[in-house]
Order: sequence, then C-alpha cells, then structure tokens
Amino acid sequence: MDKHKNKAVAVVGSRGIRSCAALESRLAELEPAEVVSGGAVGVDALAASWARAHGVPLVEMRPDYATHGPTAAPHVRNAEIVKRAHLVLVVWDGRSKGTLSALRAARRLGRPCEVLPLD
Repeated sequence: MDKHKNKAVAVVGSRGIRSCAALESRLAELEPAEVVSGGAVGVDALAASWARAHGVPLVEMRPDYATHGPTAAPHVRNAEIVKRAHLVLVVWDGRSKGTLSALRAARRLGRPCEVLPLD
C-alpha cells in the first residue's frame, strides 16, 4: 500500500501545462484526503479540476503580496503549500522558476516529491 494514500497531497507545476495524464493517474491512486495547490492556471487548475470532479477537498493557497511583497510572496506561498502536504506532486516544464521554488522548498523541508512526466 502507498504510504501517502489518503493524506494531503500538494500539486505544483508550470502554468503553461494544460494536460497531464500522469497527474490524474497518480491522484487517483493516492485518493488524497485533500489537494493543496496555488490556484494558478496550468497545473494548479488541473489539480483543482480533478479534486472537484472527485469530491476531494481543495485548498488553494494564493500569494500574499500585501504582506510579503511581489518578489517574496510566491516563494513564501510555495513553502506554505509544501508544509501542508505529506507528498508533493510536481509537473514541471523545466523552465518555471515558481515550480523550481516549490521543489526546492519540498526538499528543504524534507517532504517527499514525485516529478511526474509530461504528456
């Protein structure tokens, strides 16, 4: 049995990605207790759509620009997303700095990560 099954799963990824079969398959396998994401277009929207379609609670954490400013806010938010989850699923185009920030936060905080293949 998957040790991450029925736990909070964070989904982070690039904004330009519009589909990812591997993400949908992995979420279905995990049956997460909740999906945590950043509420952006791309991979975040895919995660939100999957969660809604499967009746899984969705937590969308948006950057707090007023508190942290335009440079730090997305990085602070990424760390908060990672802290809330037991597992981080990453769908990355290899270019997105935000996704790389979340991946680094997960490694720094000791959260397991799975980088999923693109379609």
